Amino acid sequence: MATTKLSTQEFLDELNRNLKDHPGYEEWMQFVPPPEGVTPDTVEGFERAGPEPRHSLYDLVALKVGEAFEIFPK
Repeated sequence: MATTKLSTQEFLDELNRNLKDHPGYEEWMQFVPPPEGVTPDTVEGFERAGPEPRHSLYDLVALKVGEAFEIFPK
C-alpha cells in the first residue's frame, strides 16, 4: 500500500492532530521539531514534549502516522 508523502511540517502537524484526537491525550502532550543542529533520538524525527516524553501514547501515534504517511523530501 502506497503512503501519502508529506512535508516535514505537514508530518509534524499530522502527528499532533492524531495525538490530540486520541482519548488518552493530555494537554501537555505535543510533538515538536528537534532544536536546530540536534539529531533527534526518535524514529519519526521529532521530539516528544511535556513532563512524560516516554508516554506510550507518543509511540502509538507515531506508529499510526508513520504507517500512513511518509516525510518527503527526506
